[in-house]
Amino acid sequence: MALPIQSTPTYTTVLPSNGEEVKYRPFLVKEQKVLVMAREGENNKQIMDSVKTLIHAVTFEKVDANKLATIDLEWLFLKIRAVSVGETSKLVLKCNHDGCSGSIPFDLNIDEIEVKGEFPDDNKVMISDTVGVTVRPPSVKDTEGLEDLDPQLQAVEVVKRSMVNIFDQESIYNVDELNQKDIDEFFDNLTFAQLNLLGEWFDRIPKLSHTVEVTCEQCGNTREQTLEGIQSFF
Repeated sequence: MALPIQSTPTYTTVLPSNGEEVKYRPFLVKEQKVLVMAREGENNKQIMDSVKTLIHAVTFEKVDANKLATIDLEWLFLKIRAVSVGETSKLVLKCNHDGCSGSIPFDLNIDEIEVKGEFPDDNKVMISDTVGVTVRPPSVKDTEGLEDLDPQLQAVEVVKRSMVNIFDQESIYNVDELNQKDIDEFFDNLTFAQLNLLGEWFDRIPKLSHTVEVTCEQCGNTREQTLEGIQSFF
């Protein structure tokens, strides 16, 4: 005789980037085990792969996490985690104050984490009087495979991958129709001022952010730390 299998409740949330409503369920014990193993491994790629697999499963296989904007993935994961194991996440920060090796455990209330910032009204960035670039918020897929790059080069690569088209007074060049060599050459010939104009658009994109005040029991130092990115809330 088969044992009874419990049904799970269904919840809905609205994605920050586009207002799309998504249905989801709590994750199950077998799915939590995968997350725990990924967290203990402290491998960012493994963590992200586990989160993407989880999101696909708990959204009834309706959401492809690779296509989500990064803020949407982070938002959805936190909402799923809150209904699955509770609103409190036990985290540990490293002190590093004046060489201190202490660890700072604290309880983070997930419901207090907010979306900070607003999406720019215009997704076209003019880098000269006649040339502009149409951009979009980076997707999860856009941020993959960059772990070994310098942080500044990571940022440039994300901008490249998040371009929709390049345009001037006469033509529009869709990025999907360009080869990587042409895209790289376009970026290599930008001035730093032009690159900064593009970077400023991405800097204004909303982020999930939460600032906490923590005190190290080992050295007594009290400081504020801003948590951003899914690894911070994992």
